[in-house]
Amino acid sequence: MPRLKVLSSTVPTSPTPALFRPMFYAVLRGTKVLSLGNNRFELSAGACAATSFGLPFVGHFEKASRAAPYVAVSLDLDVDLLVDVILQMTRCEDTWVCSASGGQLAGAVGEAFLRLIALTDTTDDLAMLGRHYERELYYRLLQSSMGDTLRQLGQRDNRLRRIKAAADWLCSNTDKPIVISDLAETAGMSVTSFHRHFKAVTGHSPLAFQRQMRLLEARQLLAAGGLSVAKVAFSVGYVSPSQFSREYKSMFGTPPANDLAR
Repeated sequence: MPRLKVLSSTVPTSPTPALFRPMFYAVLRGTKVLSLGNNRFELSAGACAATSFGLPFVGHFEKASRAAPYVAVSLDLDVDLLVDVILQMTRCEDTWVCSASGGQLAGAVGEAFLRLIALTDTTDDLAMLGRHYERELYYRLLQSSMGDTLRQLGQRDNRLRRIKAAADWLCSNTDKPIVISDLAETAGMSVTSFHRHFKAVTGHSPLAFQRQMRLLEARQLLAAGGLSVAKVAFSVGYVSPSQFSREYKSMFGTPPANDLAR
């Protein structure tokens, strides 16, 4: 089941920036702390979370040891299947919520998730029932406290779709300068309204969102090798390598030259 992953750590980790995809995340042991701008989630054993689209976040594991390792399971969402479930359910009023939310594995959500996980023991069962059990999980998630977040993927509110389109544009155009007034105009909002709604959904201001996306892409380029620190800085939209180095160190805790050498 390629979209299903098991994550484990035997040591606590330092806060590390990363990028969410649309996913469901369940903590089975230990504690994970996630921060999205001003939004903070502390997920202990038995807790879960869902995200509706790509979001930069900072996360770290707590309470992990060899005797009691951190263990979690993540499932990248099948967006087409989720939207199909949304459209077949009773329509709910569109709401403006953060694109990440937390909940508990207890009850119907946990039971549906367990049934889906159990299918991985038998290839034939997974091939025959996997899509049906995943559909059941989405139905239960949409009924839970995470439902409003996941319904953003099938949101009928054009304003929210425009906010998502703006976030997607920032993800795909990290090397381009950002003009808030242009993004606001494209979204059909005033600058003040666009800024407020963007932060409500993503947890970040548009500028902070783009900065994190730039630095995450830069880290991938440094890991790949082949480019100097200055070339990486220019390729993700910085005009000053020194500013890039300062912001990179502030976000990742180490200068980009160290990551390149490593």
